[in-house]
Amino acid sequence: MKALGRYLVWGGEVVTGAKSFKANPVLGSVRLNRLGLHVARVWSGYWITRLRMALLAPGVPTADRRQFNEQGFVLKENYLPEAQFKALVAAVARFDGEIRECCQGDARTHRILLTPEVLNALPEAKAVLDDPALKRLFRYCSGHARLPICHIENVLNDLTEPGTRRDPQKNLHIDTFQPTMKFWLYLEEVSEENGPFVFVPGSTRPTRERLKWEYAMSLQASRHADHYTASGSFRVSAEDAARLGTEGPRAFCVKGNTLLIANTFGIHARGEAAPGSSRLALWGMSRTNPFLPLPGLGFGYFNRLQYRVLTRMRQRDDERAAARGTLSSWHRIEQTRIVDEPPESN
Repeated sequence: MKALGRYLVWGGEVVTGAKSFKANPVLGSVRLNRLGLHVARVWSGYWITRLRMALLAPGVPTADRRQFNEQGFVLKENYLPEAQFKALVAAVARFDGEIRECCQGDARTHRILLTPEVLNALPEAKAVLDDPALKRLFRYCSGHARLPICHIENVLNDLTEPGTRRDPQKNLHIDTFQPTMKFWLYLEEVSEENGPFVFVPGSTRPTRERLKWEYAMSLQASRHADHYTASGSFRVSAEDAARLGTEGPRAFCVKGNTLLIANTFGIHARGEAAPGSSRLALWGMSRTNPFLPLPGLGFGYFNRLQYRVLTRMRQRDDERAAARGTLSSWHRIEQTRIVDEPPESN
């Protein structure tokens, strides 16, 4: 009976955002994927999300919608008025808050969760995220009325010691089988030195070539040697990346005050970076069940609830890690300022 119950749960996850081929033997079944299970999830998840996006399109500029749908990203330089941007950079630099750290290979990521309480204490960030036009764009790009979960993020590129593994985010990959929205409002210049976001334009569409690639990957994913691929975040070779988009990988070297919104179902990576460099931004992401036909409710209560849920999840992870005598993947650190010195706002 227990085995039957587990398979009922695993089977039910087929119509959710679950993605791990290794953790779910139904999703990872070679027999079912040979019959097209994974490809069917990719194709239907994409088009159902596009239906929700169409419902959320009113008020979103046509040029933004076209760029996002055709290229997979929206790019807006000089996004904020200069005075507002400088005030935001200064406020972020002096803000004290709980910082959580995730270590992956030779990179560390620091984030401050922008809960409603934190935003009340950081009105400069609140003013940016409360802008109605930005909210409409977020909702359209995510295909859901719920707003993204937002952070202040600083990516730190450490000195590489002998034996240190490479940051896995620097390998070309897709986040999951479904459309997923992430955004960055860069608070400093992004150059080849501090690891620009790399993206393959046009790689977000379920073309025949993309579906053939997804099909081939689904037949090997559950047994794949790469942990991330087995977990549903497929790693992509340079050769595959070159043929699955409209052009090769593009590095977004941009000035501070640039807004970038990307669909990370597209092929992307964190760019190579010089040791000791960092990259500061307002960052956020939104992912929902791709098989929901309606865009949901954007009430403030639900937006606030997701922060409470994430906070509780992080606390639970801390408790479990402490019981094992280790640190959770996103653990608290003593540092309370996201940067040591204010970045230049150019």
